[in-house]
Amino acid sequence: MKRIAPYAIALLLAGLLWPAPGQTAPEPCFIGFDVGSSGVRAGSSLSPKTVRGKIDYLGDVWQDNRIDLTNEESVAAFVSLAAELGLKGCLGLAGGYSAWRHAMTKGDPAVVATTLAMFRKRTGVLFFVIPQEVEGEYGYLAAHLALGDRLTTPFILDIGGGSLQIAGKRSGWGSALGKNAWRKLFCEQIKQASEPACPPNPVGTEATRQAASLLAPHLDEARNRIGSGIGITAVSPMVVHGIHPILSFLAANNPEIRDGTDLHGFSRKALAAAIRQLADKDDAALLTILNNCIGKDGQPVCQTTHVSTFVTDMLLLHTLLEGLAIDRIQVGEADITNVPGILADSRPIKWSEHYDCYLQRLRNDGVVAFLSDPATCPGRP
Repeated sequence: MKRIAPYAIALLLAGLLWPAPGQTAPEPCFIGFDVGSSGVRAGSSLSPKTVRGKIDYLGDVWQDNRIDLTNEESVAAFVSLAAELGLKGCLGLAGGYSAWRHAMTKGDPAVVATTLAMFRKRTGVLFFVIPQEVEGEYGYLAAHLALGDRLTTPFILDIGGGSLQIAGKRSGWGSALGKNAWRKLFCEQIKQASEPACPPNPVGTEATRQAASLLAPHLDEARNRIGSGIGITAVSPMVVHGIHPILSFLAANNPEIRDGTDLHGFSRKALAAAIRQLADKDDAALLTILNNCIGKDGQPVCQTTHVSTFVTDMLLLHTLLEGLAIDRIQVGEADITNVPGILADSRPIKWSEHYDCYLQRLRNDGVVAFLSDPATCPGRP
């Protein structure tokens, strides 16, 4: 987090628009775009709103390791979301995350750089492919801003569609193991299916052992980076609006789950008990068991549209907790986006003076281009 400053400091660094004597400097106008695996979210320090649009970037990149089918949707989103915020003429700063890193590492960085150049030409938005560790920093900052004193653990867990981050103020770890990426891996390796969205239920009574074996290398890396037995708060919808309400519902008739589940979180033992109860059930049986499951906001949680991932979500979380020797996880009600992070980070503003140089380094050096020093570029774009 060393390079991330609070909003006000970042905006001062970014503005550099000193007024004439006797005039007041206008507040710099920036829009942050969080380009995740399933869509674009946008916000600004000048607007209380966060707006979003759905785009299936993971589905696009999984076809051929390129992001190309969604390019027109992206262009439209950058323009329309800025209009929804009511901000015209603001500099757009976009961060691309798991799907874009996949396109860089599995595909052709030159194609990605060409796409980003097209985005700038058609929309004015400066798009950066954000390294995994920086995404973790952004996630922790967003959680801290949203939860304040309610964030009592040194780490947060943010599981998206394509990647997950366990992030702290000064250290963290991340991997391309979001809920959709994990389901794809589960389908390929455990179900032996060719479709990334295969029907995974019933996951089978050996699923806990299989998941632990499959994810062992990732967990070794995580322990080396952040240690074990850490205090952690889950902030992702997958846990806050999915797993936690499901455990609370099952607790009424399952003493093992009831003993480890409360309003603020749940234990690894309770999660394991839920997996044992559900592992041999198909979609229809799961819907019968989880009938009328209600979330904290009073809205239905256990809906047909999500039933296929209930248990695989639990498997992913349980494997993480077990591999890192975490007995209990807190749950934080927060709408986490990477918008505050990219707006508070001084690096995108510095790169805006050398964006062509950034794109060239992206072609040559990959995702780490964002971490290099813009001051070493030969000149302005």
